[in-house]
Amino acid sequence: MTFSRQTLKGLANMKTILLTALVLFLPSFASAQEPTLKPAMSEPKADAPTQLSLEIQYNPTLPPAYISVRGPEMKPRWIWVTRIAHITPLKSDDLPIQAVRVESQFNGETADVSISVFRGREGFEREDPAGAYHLGLDEKVTVTELKSAGIKPFDLKLIKVLPPLPPPPDLENRTLSVAVVSVESVNVPLPTYKLTVRNQSEKKIRSIRIEVNGDGRPHLSLVWHDEFDKPIMDVGGVAEKALQVVIPQKTAVAYEPGAATSNKIIIRAVVFDDLTFDGDEAAACQYQMILLGRRTWLQSVVPLIKTELANETVSPQEFREKLLALTFQTDERTSQSAGAAKCTKPDSFLNHVTRAQMLDLVREVDRIINTRPAPPVDFRAWLESRRATYEPWLARLQ
Repeated sequence: MTFSRQTLKGLANMKTILLTALVLFLPSFASAQEPTLKPAMSEPKADAPTQLSLEIQYNPTLPPAYISVRGPEMKPRWIWVTRIAHITPLKSDDLPIQAVRVESQFNGETADVSISVFRGREGFEREDPAGAYHLGLDEKVTVTELKSAGIKPFDLKLIKVLPPLPPPPDLENRTLSVAVVSVESVNVPLPTYKLTVRNQSEKKIRSIRIEVNGDGRPHLSLVWHDEFDKPIMDVGGVAEKALQVVIPQKTAVAYEPGAATSNKIIIRAVVFDDLTFDGDEAAACQYQMILLGRRTWLQSVVPLIKTELANETVSPQEFREKLLALTFQTDERTSQSAGAAKCTKPDSFLNHVTRAQMLDLVREVDRIINTRPAPPVDFRAWLESRRATYEPWLARLQ
C-alpha cells in the first residue's frame, strides 16, 4: 500500500496535535446556506461562576495560557502543556516528562485545581500527582511540588475579566456534507466562537475535524466527536461546538486574555457513522486512528471488567493492578480502517490512544481508592456501570 507524502506527514503530526490540544488543501465548497455571524455582548450575572478563568504561567520565557473554569454541574475543564522549563536534568532511569496537566473546576466558593505530570517514552505511560489547590478570586499560588520532578514551578491565578470579542471569522468548508448555519462570537469567560452546523448528507455524522488559524498561524486543532463515539449529528440534524480562541495579550505590566485580530475556521473533514468520510483524507484518518486505538483498548478492558465482576472479593486496589498489567495488541483486522483505505496504522499513535484511555480509567479508580465520600462508593456497582457503558461502546467500533 502506498501513501502520498502529504498523507504521511498529516499522520505523523497526529501525536503532536493531541499533545498541544490547547487536538492538504482541497477545493473549498460554498455551503448551501449563507451563515450568520453575530456577537453576544449580553452581560452575565455578576456571581456567575462561568465568568472565572485560570491563568497558568508555565514557562517564564513564554506568555501564560488560559482556560475557563466550569461550574460544579459540568465536567471540569483541563489543559496540558508541553513547553515546560526544566531546572534539573532527567535521571537516566526516569521516564521522560511529556506534559503537565492542569484541571480546574468551581466548587461554589473557590476553584479546585489539580496538577499532574505525564511521563512516558511513547505518549503518556504514567501520571504522577503534583499538587492540589483551592483558589479564591485573584488569588495566586506557585506549584512548588513540580520541583521534585525537575520542573520550574508554575504560577496559577484565578481571574474574572471581560476580554474583547473575537472578530467575525473567515470560513473555509472543505466538505459537502455539513453547512455552517451560524457563528456566534462570545467573550465570557474567554473569547470563543459558537459554531453551529447542519448535516446535509444522507448519513449520520460521527466526527468533524476543525482547525482555527489566528492571524495566519495555527491556533486550534480538534477532532469533534462524542466521548463514547456515538454520532454527533443525525441526518438533517444541527449541532453546536464551542471553539475557544483566547490568546495572551501583553499589557503594561503583564498579560491578559485577548483575541487575534483575524481568525479563520476551517472544516477539514467529516467521518460518517459507517466510517466513510468526506473532505481531507489525512484529517479523516486522525479520527480513524482514535477509533482503532479505543477499540484495541476496549477489547482488553471489557473482558477484564467481566472477569472482575465474577469475583466475589473484587476490590479497587486489585482491579487497578490488573488494569495496569494489561497489554494491547492489534491484529490484522484491527489495523484496517473501514472508511479511509489509505489510512496507515502508526503503532506509536495507537499506543498513545490506549495509554490515554488507560490513564483516564486509572484516574477514576484512584479517586475511589483515595477519597472517602459519604455514602462510600459501591465499587461493584461502579464496575457494573463501566461494563454497561463499555460493551455498547465496543460494539459501535466493531
